Amino acid sequence: MKQTDGNPVIQLAFDYVESTNTIVFLTGKAGTGKTTFLQQVKQDAKKKLAIVAPTGVAAINAGGMTIHSFFQIPFGPVIPGGNARPDAHYSPEKKALLSELELLIIDEISMVRPDVLDQIDLILRNIKENPYPFGGVQLLLIGDLSQLSPIIRDEEWAMLGRYYTTPYFFSSLVLQKTPFVQIELDHVYRQKEQAFVDILNEVRNQAISPENLALLNARHQVDFRPPAEDPYITLTTHNRIAQQINNELVETLPGQEFEFKATIKGEFPKDAYPTDTELKLKTGAQVMFVKNDSSAEKLFYNGKIGTIIRIEKDTVFVQCGNDREIAVQALEWSNIKYKLEEQQISETNAGSFAQIPLKLAWAITIHKSQGLSFDKAIIDISGAFAHGQAYVALSRCRTLSGMVLRNPISAHNIIGDPAVAHFNTQARLFQPDAKKLELDRQLYQKYLLTELFNFNGLRNRIAGFEQLIPGLQTEVLSIAAKFSKQLDAGDTGRIRKAAHYFHSALSAIAESLHAQIPALIGKSKEGAAKADQLLQWIMARISLMGHFSETGFSVTAYLTASKDALAASVADKSRSYVKALNAKPNEKLYDQIVVWRKSIAEKDQVMPNRVISEKTAAMIAEKLPPTLKALSAIKGVGPQKAEQYGPELITLIRSYLQKLQNPETEQRSLF
Repeated sequence: MKQTDGNPVIQLAFDYVESTNTIVFLTGKAGTGKTTFLQQVKQDAKKKLAIVAPTGVAAINAGGMTIHSFFQIPFGPVIPGGNARPDAHYSPEKKALLSELELLIIDEISMVRPDVLDQIDLILRNIKENPYPFGGVQLLLIGDLSQLSPIIRDEEWAMLGRYYTTPYFFSSLVLQKTPFVQIELDHVYRQKEQAFVDILNEVRNQAISPENLALLNARHQVDFRPPAEDPYITLTTHNRIAQQINNELVETLPGQEFEFKATIKGEFPKDAYPTDTELKLKTGAQVMFVKNDSSAEKLFYNGKIGTIIRIEKDTVFVQCGNDREIAVQALEWSNIKYKLEEQQISETNAGSFAQIPLKLAWAITIHKSQGLSFDKAIIDISGAFAHGQAYVALSRCRTLSGMVLRNPISAHNIIGDPAVAHFNTQARLFQPDAKKLELDRQLYQKYLLTELFNFNGLRNRIAGFEQLIPGLQTEVLSIAAKFSKQLDAGDTGRIRKAAHYFHSALSAIAESLHAQIPALIGKSKEGAAKADQLLQWIMARISLMGHFSETGFSVTAYLTASKDALAASVADKSRSYVKALNAKPNEKLYDQIVVWRKSIAEKDQVMPNRVISEKTAAMIAEKLPPTLKALSAIKGVGPQKAEQYGPELITLIRSYLQKLQNPETEQRSLF
């Protein structure tokens, strides 16, 4: 990954993500570039990754999915422990996707409950068949514990409090026993005034000095009413207050009200709607952009404030200060889902939300302002009721001079959580350096070496086939278990010898299975699927063992070879039992008919099914009708299509049979 602005802390974080599988908690004050880092990792990471977040809005903003959707976790409390398999109901596609996952990024981690993290750990260990925390998947946890905290009702905490000391992610059982590093970004990009940065630091640490509190309260202006041309936005604690301010002010404006309806396609959760589905706007209304301008001009960004100067049909014209007017039309947000394509995790569009990217912006809740920056804001935290609210509100402002306090702030408005303060103090003692990075790189190499000789995947797939390989336990599993305890990444000769031994042992097992499986599974499709999964795993491991019996072991070599081996084993269908069972009679002829059908459809400019259906094509391939009369009797053909397409189809059939039989065949009449 590339360096960013020469910032050594960001480079350290990149190095940890790229060359270790250590869990990383990336934190930092508001405006230090956490979101920018996330997007950079998404763009540059070589690992197969997914991005999740606790809320719909956070997931859309991060370009990922909600935790609950991605892992299919219920919203209520999840009691840890027991032998439950929450992944048991997963589809084969979901299991395959998670089995390929190497890096999981969780944004807004401060809002994630500990039971949710423990559930993710359990699911990934099950799917990966790996006892390591999170099944060996690296976690990149991004967020600021001094900002918004998890939402847990009293009755929920009554259940969870028996197992966890705090409602925060760091109290999860998995993180209590798993080493992780905290990397804190310390360069503030949002604010430039050192005095203001110092105030925010003290508010964040819940220890504001009398001098800085006085400096902050100097921004209190009694009955402040911003002039119409001055775009101040009010940040308030409750949604009803923000709605009331917006509704009252828009109603005072003269002129026609325009309503813009959103277009929603596919799956797009309501809690992720970026603005109103029925957006009501008037000329003169103060609005905020809710999306970044993706064009080269970059005329607006998420959080930019402006005023509507006119509305014409599907276009809203917005003036932002002295900048030129911006013509705003509907833009689209995507709700992504992840899928596995050729052993790579890719994004697919599950749904979309299209709307004018604006919302009324005389007021907004502190919660919804997270991640935004404002030049001018009126702050009202007199009703602050939760940890982090005061800090989030104040840190939205770029300058102290751009802030007006609706009411004076007192120390009791700055609500903090002692548990967070204690965790932050402890975590700062263990911030990593170059030496720690090198140690964690070595641990990663050792972990991957244990993965090479980890046969849990074979053990879990062998059920039902044990009798076919009676020597598995003594010749493979027991020896692998003993060898794993004596692993040394520096002992190249011993690793090569071990790889050579297991390459030979697994090759013999594969040949034995291929010889015996057909008689065992018969016509069982379930048995065929299990046999394919077993042989795919074995063939991939044979390829890996063959590679490392000749080549030295390294992180890069292992990651490359394992991906290549898995892709090759999945792609090779030559000995697939499922394919053999599902094969259509005369499949080559069927494929030729489908190709012919496509060419006819393109020539006649119709859909392929208008020519003949796939079911009909399969029936023709199976029945091999020798004449037009026999062809017309097949369901889906009939006399008319037999007359129209029959000569070409009969020619295909005869050509196919001739290639099968080889000897010269007499030219019989089509009729």
